[in-house]
Amino acid sequence: MKKSLVAALATATSVTAVLLAGPATPATAASAFCNRTTPSTSILFYKTGSGEAGTGTLSAGRWHYEGALDLPAGYTHAAASRDSLLLYNKNTGDGEVGTFRDGQYNRTRTFENFSTGWTFIEASGDSVIFYNGNTGHGVTGTLKNGAFRQVRVYDNFSTGWGTMAASCDTLVSAARHGSREFPWSNVGFGTLKNGVYRDMGSIPRDDYLGQLTATEDSVLSLAKTGGQLEFRVSDATDGSGIDFRKIGTSGIWDKVGRTSDSLFFYKNDGTAWTSTLVNGNYANVGPLPDVSSGWSLIEGGV
Repeated sequence: MKKSLVAALATATSVTAVLLAGPATPATAASAFCNRTTPSTSILFYKTGSGEAGTGTLSAGRWHYEGALDLPAGYTHAAASRDSLLLYNKNTGDGEVGTFRDGQYNRTRTFENFSTGWTFIEASGDSVIFYNGNTGHGVTGTLKNGAFRQVRVYDNFSTGWGTMAASCDTLVSAARHGSREFPWSNVGFGTLKNGVYRDMGSIPRDDYLGQLTATEDSVLSLAKTGGQLEFRVSDATDGSGIDFRKIGTSGIWDKVGRTSDSLFFYKNDGTAWTSTLVNGNYANVGPLPDVSSGWSLIEGGV
């Protein structure tokens, strides 16, 4: 196997909290960078068709609105680190980057020369990875202080990773059974820090984890089973501790945003719910009323 590298689901008719089950497992220590910097509470909402955007903070599962933005239309991906935000259009290669602190985004630079066709763009606390699931190509760099700096190019990542998420220092990816390169389901993981990805291992599975999202030190998987989502959680620090355990089920959500300690579950009709995920421990907070419908991207820092 090559380097272990590597979303939206259908809406449901009802909303339920996650039905919790099972004890938590202790987390391992985070990296030095994660320990000495301030966790992010910033989160962005964006509509691809119009460029309409809004920002706010999400901490301890509590949402606070900051303000509206007019951004260029057409962005297909967003990635937020501890203090910065990168936006990208996979069809044109256009993009921009800026600082993203305390729920406020300030553009510092625009780009017109990114490669097109990246499948995933994910940010850890200080780094970002671009990955193409069809070719196995990838690029990593730093994303901090409102600047993106390319560090390394890869041409030997495995193809076919179907989902990925980054905590403050750890990248976790999952492949579906029957994908081009994997005859069985698989989970890969490693560190993503200082602008470099380093493989730390993989875990074969007999089932697919579904969509992944991560907070500062944990990762959540949401696998569709019938009319529900099955939730699993794992610690995710220092490129290790990846051991998913089932915690319960939920209704179907279209998107899930994150900040360093919180999750924002969203349906396209504006239905929303917030939760916390810290040290591998998930806790419901509750529904959030009066959320606008039709957001294309929901992206928070870690």
